[in-house]
Order: sequence, then C-alpha cells, then structure tokens
Amino acid sequence: MNAVQWARLSKDMDCGLRRGAWYRTLSVGTAEVALAIHGRTQAISRDAVEIVSTKPTRWTVVANAGNATVIPARWARGYAVCPSCRMRQLPMGRPQLLRCDGCNGLFEVAWDEPYLSRFGDRRNLPQM
Repeated sequence: MNAVQWARLSKDMDCGLRRGAWYRTLSVGTAEVALAIHGRTQAISRDAVEIVSTKPTRWTVVANAGNATVIPARWARGYAVCPSCRMRQLPMGRPQLLRCDGCNGLFEVAWDEPYLSRFGDRRNLPQM
C-alpha cells in the first residue's frame, strides 16, 4: 500500500482547485496526478502541482489571486487557505496563528513559505 501524499497547485491556473489548498492524492503518475476533490477524482498535470508526503499543518497565503473566478472581489489581492478544511479567509494583520472560521482549527500561518512569492507580493495583502 502506498503512503498518502498531498498536492496543491504550483502554477497560477484556473482548473477547479483552490490555490493554496492541499488535496489528497489517489495516484501519482509520470504525466498526471489523480486527486480526491469533494468525493470525486480529478486528474491534473503532474507539472502543475507540488506533492508532499506529510499532510501540511500551516495556512497557505495566496497573494495576488486577481484571476481567480470564485472568490469575492475584495480577496483578489490575497487570502489564506486552511490546511485542514481548505476554507479561505482574510488574515487580520500578520498573525502567526489563525483560527479557521470553518473547522475551528488553530494553525500557524506560513508567511515564510515559497508558495507566497509565486503569485505576487505577500506584503500587499489586504488588512481586515
């Protein structure tokens, strides 16, 4: 039996996955990765995702998401994604810990994570 792996988008693309959200992998091939998305399977190009073997436990901050299609306009400059339930929130200021409004989990915010720089300048995230 293969160990569970997790994947998230590593490219700024609109493909039905939430930027910054981690998804459980069902299979990892050379060209595609099959992900579990709300009870269904979605295949995505392997070069479009980052894969890790340990479930992440920190909020991902997505900066400059102006081309995302299913977020409020006020979030276009950025938001945080819960590592547990994938709910999106605007962080108030620059908290080190953030409680999720969806699952009530308390997690560290990954301000230092390289993911942040891939989509823009995280210093310009809106303040709540």
